[in-house]
Amino acid sequence: MKKLFLLFSFVGCCFALYSQKDICVDAGSGSSGNGSVSNPYNNIQAAIDAASNGDIIKVARGTYPGGLMIDQKKVQLLGGFAGGGNFTAANPQANVTIIQGTGAAACITVNIDAQNISGTLIINGFTIRNGLRGIRLMGGWSPNMNNITIENNIIENNGTYDLGEWDSVQYGGGISLEGSNVKIQNNIIRNNKSGRGGAIGATTDPVNFLIADNLIENNTCCDDHGGGVIIRGTGTITRNIFDGNIAATCMNYGYGGGICLTNYDTTKLITLSYNVWRNNYAPLNGGAVFVDEGAKVRMEHELLYNNQSKEHGSAVFVDEDYNNNPSVLYMDNCTVSGNSTEQSGGAVLYVVRSKANIQNCIFWNNGSDFLFDGGTASSVLTVNYSLIQKGYAGTGNITSDPLFANAAGNDFHLRSTAGRFDPATGQFVNDSANSPAIDAGNPLSEFSNEPGPNGGRVNMGCYGNTAEASKSATTGNETVTPVTWTMFPNPANEKITIAHLPSGSKVNIIDLTGKNVYSSTINNEQTTIHTANFENGVYIIQVINNGAVSTRKLIVNN
Repeated sequence: MKKLFLLFSFVGCCFALYSQKDICVDAGSGSSGNGSVSNPYNNIQAAIDAASNGDIIKVARGTYPGGLMIDQKKVQLLGGFAGGGNFTAANPQANVTIIQGTGAAACITVNIDAQNISGTLIINGFTIRNGLRGIRLMGGWSPNMNNITIENNIIENNGTYDLGEWDSVQYGGGISLEGSNVKIQNNIIRNNKSGRGGAIGATTDPVNFLIADNLIENNTCCDDHGGGVIIRGTGTITRNIFDGNIAATCMNYGYGGGICLTNYDTTKLITLSYNVWRNNYAPLNGGAVFVDEGAKVRMEHELLYNNQSKEHGSAVFVDEDYNNNPSVLYMDNCTVSGNSTEQSGGAVLYVVRSKANIQNCIFWNNGSDFLFDGGTASSVLTVNYSLIQKGYAGTGNITSDPLFANAAGNDFHLRSTAGRFDPATGQFVNDSANSPAIDAGNPLSEFSNEPGPNGGRVNMGCYGNTAEASKSATTGNETVTPVTWTMFPNPANEKITIAHLPSGSKVNIIDLTGKNVYSSTINNEQTTIHTANFENGVYIIQVINNGAVSTRKLIVNN
């Protein structure tokens, strides 16, 4: 009998884990719906209340009241279905599904804090508008608030300038971000407002967040930080467009028109990559990006143009925290052009008692380039292998015209006689001149993503080491034999072995700041490198032999 009981318990457990049902919603249905395809609910909250963890809620086109609460469960809330008995496939563009809020509550509130719930909560395919917030995630103080995806929505006209919870400034008019492993991707987030972070605002320290492939435009904040986004914690912000966001509309000073990044802890890294920042504004410093309160930020392959501030940092402002601890900024392969300040002679990059390390970047047509207020021995501004219009002391820096394809038309690809990527056609075209920024980056930087011929060296600017990098002019006589090798283990724990090396190979190990932490010429087929003194993190291993260069990523986890 005991074995039989255990068997039924096991079967019941499996059913609970893997059972999943569809619940349908159609605004045109009657009030007696039961959630079936033929008899849907007529409101979304009824479907949410009837759902169990893991269920899929399919919502037909139409307009539905906001103020929705998803409490202590993870469901898939999907809009864009045709309805009328058709819940087969979603098409949010054709079947517009609106969640219409009021000023009294968020359009959708998610609260998960009481228990660890398996699965992923998904909100997909809606137009979410006119709420006190668009989407509010609650319970970020709890580890149970995790694995949430917000995608393929239009989130617009939400938020308030009034005080939020606990009589504090509201964070996040479009999305209030809390929790871990939250993905916000492929959304249009526009015309939202808040005290801070008109589009997205984090009130706790979200862990491993991803904000990707969104259009974040025309959002505003009333208070002095973060017109578009204000965020902290750890995560990645990539391939977004930040356009026309404004900080501090209720004040005559403010910072971070596009984004404000704060952390109070430089062990937490936020990465900005492949984003476009344009037409953002701050009424004091940091027109596009504000790195503040001891944040540690890496910017790579970023394009910043036509941003504006009143005094300094028309593109980027880096500031210390209240205890005089420096913020840290790494910029690698970024293009910064055509930004301006209302004050004559204002700098495009303003660093105040903090640390900034810049390489492989282009700063052009910004008025003044840099303003560095050191103040402390730990403050530093390092610029190497970059094209700086006004010039700056450092290794490999140049001042020549970068020869953008069409800066007036916002095309910042580099001219090349061998081939320049044309975004209008998706093809490479040939120019009559070559940019001096081609093959001018740090010779230790990775370049393997550039199309050939690539000269064996990274280009400066945001398209360097990408598939859109301009090609290198060649004589047609070059013959380079590829270098092959292996390494193990990876991740490395105190040591790594590199094997099958051609004799005479030079091996470099480079950290994410561009610093060469190891360099040696190896005359044997195999070598062991001790990594016990390396900081945990990501490195690039570069092997050079007879003009050929090969690079790979190394993870050190001592």
